[in-house]
Amino acid sequence: MKAIVLTMGKNALTLLDLLRKAAAYKGLQLHEGASKAYSEPIKEYVLDERLLATLAECNIKRQDRPDCRNKIFTLVDENPQEKVPGWSPSNYWNFKLVDGDKRGFDLRVTLSVSFGINFEKRGVVLVPQAHGSYVSATDQLPNLRMFKALVESDSDVPAVAKELAASDGTVVVIWTELSLGGIRRLADLFTEFAARNETVARLGRNGDIFDPAPNPRYQQPGDELFITEPAQPKIIEMWRTQLNEYRSHLVA
Repeated sequence: MKAIVLTMGKNALTLLDLLRKAAAYKGLQLHEGASKAYSEPIKEYVLDERLLATLAECNIKRQDRPDCRNKIFTLVDENPQEKVPGWSPSNYWNFKLVDGDKRGFDLRVTLSVSFGINFEKRGVVLVPQAHGSYVSATDQLPNLRMFKALVESDSDVPAVAKELAASDGTVVVIWTELSLGGIRRLADLFTEFAARNETVARLGRNGDIFDPAPNPRYQQPGDELFITEPAQPKIIEMWRTQLNEYRSHLVA
């Protein structure tokens, strides 16, 4: 029986394909080549006196740095933070003094979105990010608060920025919005096929019997395949045929 033909970008998609589709659906562009999945910048703000006052009203305030006096400008989210045992909150932004002139501190903040897959929510999750020009907060709550304060002070921002600012910190683009309802990871599809049979599962891990291989050797995390729903029964049928052929060859 001839193996099913998987066409990349159509019935088989990579993680990168899914993130690109979700970004485009929200009018964003995925930043290619980064170690984490981010969008290209939505908007950049220079924090003038008006914006600094707006942030201060949201309890994102300047704090002196005695160790870096007159060289670092620090903004700290003074609101309550999520407490993680063994970790200090990452709730501040540092801005460096501009070298070689008298322009002061480089008080630029760029808004963007980070992306991730959430299988329970059946889609791609968008998380607001507010990156400063030097050191930035990494915790989700401070980023949301900075993002929200800047967006709500600006009437000229894209709709996705307004949606994120009005959210609880995430926006989900579900599979059906991308015309991908029912999409599943190839590895998860094989787990269903193996039905807790450890011998079959081991054959899948070996990579010698099944095509398409459910767990290819040397696969990087971003290389895993996602299969559209119409192709899934055909793949399971193919695997069953391949397994039966393998069994027949074992008969003495």
